[in-house]
Amino acid sequence: MSSDEDTTPIPGTSAHANKRTSLEGSGPAHHSHNEPNIFVRGFRGVFGYRKTTLTLLVIVTLIFGVLVCKYDNSLDYTVSFPTDKLEVQVLDSAWTDLQVIAKQEHTYGSKGNDVVYEYLDKRISSIIKSKKTYVELDHDNTDNNSSVMYSSVSGDRNTVTYYESNNLIVRVNGSDETLPALLLSAHYDSVPSSFGVTDDGMGVASLLGLLDYYCSKKAEQPKRTIIFNFNNNEEFGLYGATSFVKHPWFSQIGYFLNLEGTGAGGKAILFRGTDYGIAKYYSSVRFPYGTSIFQQGFNNHLIHSETDYKVYKEMGGLRGLDVAFYKPRDLYHTALDNIRNVDEKSLWHMLSTALDFTNTIVSGKIDLDEESFNKSSTDTAVYQSFLNFFVSFPVSQVVVFNIALLVVAPLINLLLLVIIFGYKKNWTLSFINVVKFPVSLFISMFALNFINDSFTIQVNKFLPNSSAFLILATYASTLFLFNYLIMNGVNQIFYRYKVVNHDEKLIVMIEIALAYWIVLIYSTTKLKKNKLGDDHSGELIVSILFLLQSLAIFFGLLSWVFKHNGDHVHTCGTDEGESEPLLGSQRSAPSYVRDDNSGFIETSSIDSRASSHKDSVVVKFLSYDWLLQFLIIVPISFVIFSDASFFIIDGVHKSLQESLVSEKFIYQVLQISAVALVIPFLPFVFKFNRLIVLVLVCMVIFGYTSIVFDKPFDEENPMKLRFIQSIDLNVSPTDSYVNVFGREKSGLEAVVKDLPSFKLSKQKSPLLCDSLGDGNEVCSFKSSLPPVLSSPNNNTFADDLKIDILKNSSSNKDHLFGLLTGEIRITVPENRMCHLSFNRSESKTKIVSGLDFPDTPVKTVIVYSENDNDTDKESRPALSSIPEGFSRDKAGNYLYKDLKGINDLQLLKLDWKKSYHIGFQWVPSVIDLSAKDTTLYKLGVNVECFWAELRPSKDIHHPVPAYEEVLHYSPSYVSWANKDRGLVVVSKYIDI
Repeated sequence: MSSDEDTTPIPGTSAHANKRTSLEGSGPAHHSHNEPNIFVRGFRGVFGYRKTTLTLLVIVTLIFGVLVCKYDNSLDYTVSFPTDKLEVQVLDSAWTDLQVIAKQEHTYGSKGNDVVYEYLDKRISSIIKSKKTYVELDHDNTDNNSSVMYSSVSGDRNTVTYYESNNLIVRVNGSDETLPALLLSAHYDSVPSSFGVTDDGMGVASLLGLLDYYCSKKAEQPKRTIIFNFNNNEEFGLYGATSFVKHPWFSQIGYFLNLEGTGAGGKAILFRGTDYGIAKYYSSVRFPYGTSIFQQGFNNHLIHSETDYKVYKEMGGLRGLDVAFYKPRDLYHTALDNIRNVDEKSLWHMLSTALDFTNTIVSGKIDLDEESFNKSSTDTAVYQSFLNFFVSFPVSQVVVFNIALLVVAPLINLLLLVIIFGYKKNWTLSFINVVKFPVSLFISMFALNFINDSFTIQVNKFLPNSSAFLILATYASTLFLFNYLIMNGVNQIFYRYKVVNHDEKLIVMIEIALAYWIVLIYSTTKLKKNKLGDDHSGELIVSILFLLQSLAIFFGLLSWVFKHNGDHVHTCGTDEGESEPLLGSQRSAPSYVRDDNSGFIETSSIDSRASSHKDSVVVKFLSYDWLLQFLIIVPISFVIFSDASFFIIDGVHKSLQESLVSEKFIYQVLQISAVALVIPFLPFVFKFNRLIVLVLVCMVIFGYTSIVFDKPFDEENPMKLRFIQSIDLNVSPTDSYVNVFGREKSGLEAVVKDLPSFKLSKQKSPLLCDSLGDGNEVCSFKSSLPPVLSSPNNNTFADDLKIDILKNSSSNKDHLFGLLTGEIRITVPENRMCHLSFNRSESKTKIVSGLDFPDTPVKTVIVYSENDNDTDKESRPALSSIPEGFSRDKAGNYLYKDLKGINDLQLLKLDWKKSYHIGFQWVPSVIDLSAKDTTLYKLGVNVECFWAELRPSKDIHHPVPAYEEVLHYSPSYVSWANKDRGLVVVSKYIDI
């Protein structure tokens, strides 16, 4: 085989002229005698390196790639409903459970949460009653001393949390007690603004379905114990999972499967796995769907949300998987996450995945149960699904494969290059042919980045929310067009300097492979030290792409190795080839010449510029290696890039509304994806014919016109705004303010100004909008629609949050260099969630005049039990004797001590009427004793309590009418989510 490329006319010798004259003068009889038969001509016409053939292949590849990608990611085509009678029954019951669970919002701080808890309690009890011999239910609540107190650090703030748990935990005891148990977990709370269908109603319904399956009459006792954790209050701190780590049953567990939702529908994806050893068992599920690209994004904190997976892995030290719904993000945590926007097949996909994985793990011993399991099983997993096939590898194996590929592939191809240039000497390179592709690619990428920054973002910056794939197609068409024009333009400009015996497509392939080689070196170096925050487990596609590119180069070089120096024909004019101008010139009729295999080929018609060279000839090689190279590189690479682009873009493009950082990231993803989709075609871009060029021009015109006129927000792709109503008792006990959060310049102000309460306000409160940084803003106005918190008869919010100072030792200046103590009681009827933040007055400690630094004075916090109301109780331990960390005294009080300092205290209780009795221990400032500022040794405490109740009652039409208003009067292109853990926050600041 040899390359079949165009060459330039070369001033002919007399021998060439004689040969040409001989051929031209052979007459009709000569043609009829030597013309190849119809089959040979047909084969060459179909498979020769012709523009028509290439055009057809390009079109077929594009259509095939897009359709395969859509099929792979389609819920309808890749997931089928069950046919097994028991599975059908389980799915029907689970769907009914989901409908009941998602009937109303049910965040931890709402009465709806209690309704869901009671339903689950009754439902679980009814399921397990037939299997009570080896199935048991534990009510993990305060009656069983399940309250926990623990510390967590976020940034520079140390937060201590007091949490009263009410998880529902079921244990299906296995027949082999020596096997570590499998944990199945999902949380049953939602956020205040959502019905929680996919986050996490489907996870809970799937757990109920699995429990129903293992407790059915046909089910046998599993060999491995299964523990179900229906946990609460995941949304604002992963509290339910954290408290379960302290549960006695937790010590039995070795593996886990967490079911979650960070989107609102579609297919449930394998987000991440703790290691290869457990991730490989995901291959047992019937509809596998996952990519370690998302795992890389999670582990590198590109996805700004967390799940209970984090607790089980990092706090519990378990091995397991995180399976979740991941799109669309603009419905996530809004009222649109409801039954109407999902279907039963989504539930079945998650349920069947959990069922298949569980069956595999609990059916008997697995290799992870052995102490001497293969070390590579602890490696990070590299995995990918495609058309319901799933493959996974440990990172160490990928590193070994990459190193071998990095060494072997270049060596083989370099050896062939040495043979070609050192021995065969039948391939000639020119400087122009070597540099034109890198220059073209650089210019086109630079131009695309300029268009992105100066046009798309400036004209319609939020458009990726609704039209991300339109932008991607437009950018890809732009790159195609730029590279076609630049590289063919270079060919025309340097037409007279084009060498004989060259291979433009092979040169481009080698240059692309060199770029892949460099990227693969970087990726492999990082993979070798793979870790959280610097994870590269999603980069297996680089290895595959480099392998494909190297293989195509090998066949191209091999064709030159076996090409004899005389294996060519000479003919007049130029071939129709890679250097043909976009607007072709007048050409003469084709002529036929004999090749070295005694057959005729059709030469290209004569270019008008070449016709002046009477003695010109061109070299025409006869080979079909281009077809093999195209089939190796283009279809597979395009499908790989299309699938990866779909995963990433479909998963993150809605998060453009979250921050400026997310916006920049998504535009970068769009540009990188466009380059990646175009790269496989660029070795052949020289031969794009007018049809492809015309289509590209039309797509570019249509794309950029759409960017100007398309709307970024519509009913299917809404603008996501966040709501909270605030009351500051230090400012006014009666006034409340509506606060709306969203992206700057998104149209937020227009939405708020159209609210009736704002337009009809008698006081006509101004709308105040402030930038929050990172591209976000908050708009606030004084509301005429006060919320109803504890009682509909209250005319003031002072009764909804009362703080009584029970002990205030800071008034004693003799304790200036000792530990100061104080106690307060917080009374918040009909409330479950409060947050305390500690600071000095003015939040600073003054050491000398003009020098301030932040201070964290609180070293101990105490949550007193209900039975301990006597502030002078003698049985209390001396605070100086309290050990660091969490402890409980004889009276049942919860204590947490941290000498590094405590910034915040979270208080989460189940009893709606219970007040909080809190104690503090803090260190006074070391100051200039002559200073008279008494605030320097006072402790400032800011108390915020959150209400999230949305259920109307007999006396209350709607407890948060301002929120009801934004839901009712907002345009159809707006969706609403809560800003914080509640819809209303009441705050008060005190000094102790």
